[in-house]
Amino acid sequence: MHLTPELLLMEDAEKTCTKNIKGKALMNCDATKPCNLTNIGYALPPECRYCPVEDQTTPVSLMGHSYISSVENFCENDNDTTMDYRHVTASPSDQNTNCKQKSTWEVIREHNDFQGRNYAASESIDTTPIFNIAYSGAKVRAFVLDVSGSMNEIISSSGVSRIAEMKKAAQYIIDVLLQASSYLGIVSFSSSATTLANLAEIRNDTDRQNLKNIVLSLTAVGGTGIGKGLLKAKELFEASKMGTYESEIILITDGEENIEPYIANVTDVLIKAGIVVHTISVTQNAQHNLKDLAQATGGTYMAFLENPSVTFIDVFSQVIISGDAIPDTNTPGTIISYSKSAAANENYTEIFVIDSGLGKDTMLTVTSTSSSSPVLVTVACPDGNKTQSTVTSTGTLNIACGSNGTSTMPGTYSYSLSSSGSTNYNVYVTSSPRSLNADVVRVRCWLSDTEVDFTSSSTIRLYVDVEKGRSPVLNAIVTGMLIRGDGSSVNLTLHDTGRGADLLENDGLYTTYLYKNYFMGNGRYNMKIMVSSAEGTVTYSSASGQRAPILPGAEEQKSSKESIQAFMRSIIPNEFTVQNYSSSAPDTSPPDAITDLRIANATTTAVLLEFTAPGEDFDMGQAQYYEVRTSNSINALINDFDSGTLLNTSNIIPKASGETEQLAFEGGNPGSSKDQAIWHVGIRAVDRNNNKASVSNIITLGRAVSFNITDNFVIVNADPNRQLEHEVDTLKTTIIIVVVVVVAALIVFVIGGWFLYKKITKPGQVDMINNGTTKNSITPSSNFNHTRTAWVTNSHFSMKVNEISEVEHAIVCVELGLDGE
Repeated sequence: MHLTPELLLMEDAEKTCTKNIKGKALMNCDATKPCNLTNIGYALPPECRYCPVEDQTTPVSLMGHSYISSVENFCENDNDTTMDYRHVTASPSDQNTNCKQKSTWEVIREHNDFQGRNYAASESIDTTPIFNIAYSGAKVRAFVLDVSGSMNEIISSSGVSRIAEMKKAAQYIIDVLLQASSYLGIVSFSSSATTLANLAEIRNDTDRQNLKNIVLSLTAVGGTGIGKGLLKAKELFEASKMGTYESEIILITDGEENIEPYIANVTDVLIKAGIVVHTISVTQNAQHNLKDLAQATGGTYMAFLENPSVTFIDVFSQVIISGDAIPDTNTPGTIISYSKSAAANENYTEIFVIDSGLGKDTMLTVTSTSSSSPVLVTVACPDGNKTQSTVTSTGTLNIACGSNGTSTMPGTYSYSLSSSGSTNYNVYVTSSPRSLNADVVRVRCWLSDTEVDFTSSSTIRLYVDVEKGRSPVLNAIVTGMLIRGDGSSVNLTLHDTGRGADLLENDGLYTTYLYKNYFMGNGRYNMKIMVSSAEGTVTYSSASGQRAPILPGAEEQKSSKESIQAFMRSIIPNEFTVQNYSSSAPDTSPPDAITDLRIANATTTAVLLEFTAPGEDFDMGQAQYYEVRTSNSINALINDFDSGTLLNTSNIIPKASGETEQLAFEGGNPGSSKDQAIWHVGIRAVDRNNNKASVSNIITLGRAVSFNITDNFVIVNADPNRQLEHEVDTLKTTIIIVVVVVVAALIVFVIGGWFLYKKITKPGQVDMINNGTTKNSITPSSNFNHTRTAWVTNSHFSMKVNEISEVEHAIVCVELGLDGE
């Protein structure tokens, strides 16, 4: 087998899809520091990289090496692809692990945007990109508010009507979140649509009060003509100097439309006009295709389900904050959003944190369901100063604790609420960036799908992205609360560990699964996400200011981790729906795919594998058993895993999800064979209902042909306190056989244990075998305690110090901590 350099040194394998990229083995890609390659028995240090040289002829690997002048395309993997463009399916890369050995082009073609379509462009077509300004100048919005008769219905959790909650939320948005110099118009609709406020600039408090007065005057009566309201808002934009392009409609409705034109009749009109529509569904009964309208026009879609944990203000605020395709430098962040039921004269106290990135226009807003009992609000600043105010129904305090009296000093604040009557409180704190150039901690969240189907075996992931500036925030505390139809909730914890639902450790993207047992019926669901700092929370900055380096070695040379000040954020994802719910639905959820199968240690007669145990359902629980198969063809395992040779795993009991699993393969001595073969291994977990996981990442080993993997091959649970020792079978039929076996085992243990101790337990000890003869044994220095090397017989080898030469017939270097083939 011909080992090319990029397969021998594949630390950045996910960025190298072709064998034809030329390069050198360097320490952190420093041309003055070549890796020491004089002895392939050593485990190479992690700083040793395969570094592409500038002079290249290969046209592919655009995803990984876009800075190489010859690179102009992605790798491909179909039958007609030449070797110049061929994706390397055997490389142990993140691309192969997470995309099931597919090339970049395969992933692109299988996306919904490309299914069944031919996007091949003629050479005569000018493909010069044209850039449109997605955001420029002031924001232009119109509130399109449902005032049909059903908006008079009382919300059981608050005791007030839907239209009253909508008024309260709209006042909050106008007071707190709409920036100066932005534009707002207001349209109401029921059986007909009416323009209540023409599009006008918000310049001062008088303008805000005028808009709030219009909202307060709303009354609910009549049918539901959603299409009429949307077209009236379009007319409002057209009548102004601002036009329709990138103007935004915030549509709020609680019922099903019953008056033409319907949403389906006006969607194309809105798309052609360039209008973005954000939707807020009030209750489960709201029009079913509101989400479709928002998605078609590029908007967000939220749900207010009359639950106190996620309020009308919460969802309305999220539409305003997350509705910007490009966040304005003045876009405020929601620090906290709390709900609390309090008895008469009960004092309620909580804290919140203002970090150094925020502090401008810091607002604390309190709403109360009791209009007869005023609420006393007290805010204590970090310097000891206090601010007090009395709130009747809704009130906002502008917090300005600082020397200049305009910006809020960073630090921990406390607030307390008290009222002479029992009431339900909602508390919101928002703050805008302190300066135009401030690096602000921002949080985004989304779901992998918008529907949970109980007839499907898949589940959805919740993603929360935490970053400061352009750098990921690591070690944050990210929790969530899923709100169910009966008012109960499920607490969620999201992780950035690279395990379970999370694909990559320490990238600032926190993830969790939403399991089917979280839900209690069909319909809309929503959530609230809370993010805060913890001890050890840091930002990770790369050389390029991005999450991934654009030049080889830049990450090691110039990346840094910096401690981050305490912060708090609150955010709400888009609504999602559950379909075909059944409390007795059969279990169709498989275990997670194993994605970190790796070699922990090896000798000429044994290999120790490690991986993270999956669960019974994805990453929850414990799998029933493991299915381990081998093949001399990686494509056979990828395309038809059942065609591989099945190993006996009946004595293996899987561990709980998240624990480290070890499996030891042991075989006979390969003897003196000069022949070699490639051996591929894959694993998949199976649950108690025979739901099978996707196949793990495939590892590639080199072995001598005489290394027997079918007759004398066993697989056993590896004892963490020993390495690669044969387990003794204790199930004997007679006492005589037991005694004989035990005595024999003791003899083998003493002799063989001493031999294995010399070969394995000393860090990195390696037997170099050439043409079946042991040439020498090498123990690397203490710098290489974690060898992670597999070695086998080979006919001959040769290497140079500064560059890797061709290694004829060598099958060695499986996972040096750098990955190889």
